[in-house]
Amino acid sequence: MGLRKEAVDWIIRVSGYYGFVGLTSVLAVHYFDRFLLSPAFQKDKPWMNQLAAVACLSLASKVEEIQAPLLMDLQVEGAKFVFESKTIMKMELLVLSALGWKMNPVTPISFIDYIMRRLGLVTHCRHSELVRRCERVVLAVINDSRSLDYLPSVIATATMNLVIKEVDPDNAYDYQNQLKGFLDINEELLDDCSKLILEVTDYHGTSHLATRKRKYPSAPGSPNGVIDSYFSSDNSCDSWAAASSVSSSPEPVLKKIRAQEQQMRLAPMSHYVGIELPT
Repeated sequence: MGLRKEAVDWIIRVSGYYGFVGLTSVLAVHYFDRFLLSPAFQKDKPWMNQLAAVACLSLASKVEEIQAPLLMDLQVEGAKFVFESKTIMKMELLVLSALGWKMNPVTPISFIDYIMRRLGLVTHCRHSELVRRCERVVLAVINDSRSLDYLPSVIATATMNLVIKEVDPDNAYDYQNQLKGFLDINEELLDDCSKLILEVTDYHGTSHLATRKRKYPSAPGSPNGVIDSYFSSDNSCDSWAAASSVSSSPEPVLKKIRAQEQQMRLAPMSHYVGIELPT
């Protein structure tokens, strides 16, 4: 899972760089995890991991953000290679085909939104803080490959239990009892997931997940030379491994509105990584 760790780290860093909403990062990681299991993902290609991560984050930003950055502008925060826009767009199509064009899966963020509605936390005086803390915990958890062992509902419930204890300890017990009433989740799985959350949040912390925006990102260094590699894969939908069906997630309660345009500019670059993908 070393490839996954590297890609997810980068996705979360770039999401923080641009101040993306939490769901954008979660969707990008979800897309990457599904693509990682498809036959199209070629682990022997040194550029494949990053190209797939860039494509997945680009797709997620187009789904969730008001305005997505340019493809070239996404390649910041320690990007090893710099891919041409046309290369990223072709990879986006390959990812979409692998995902069966299912772009709105049920995620832990979906369940957190549902839980808050059921518990009446939408009108809670510290609702915004609850949402921010939950998103940060979820991002820390999905950064660990062990999170793949748990359903989104389990991660969301364990996250909510822990966050409510911190934000509203006086009413935490009542909220937890209500949770048990409408979510039928195995207690053992919930305890295991809670332990994972405590482990990864203690180890990684959540300060690196704080939202931050930069107006003029610096250009990442280009690798020496051009990788002369070819990505070969059948583009027909029948040739891709189908992921399990997922239903659309509800509209988040606190979906941040981006009224201010994100106009990010990179310094001129003399060399790009040119990878020819079949049409």
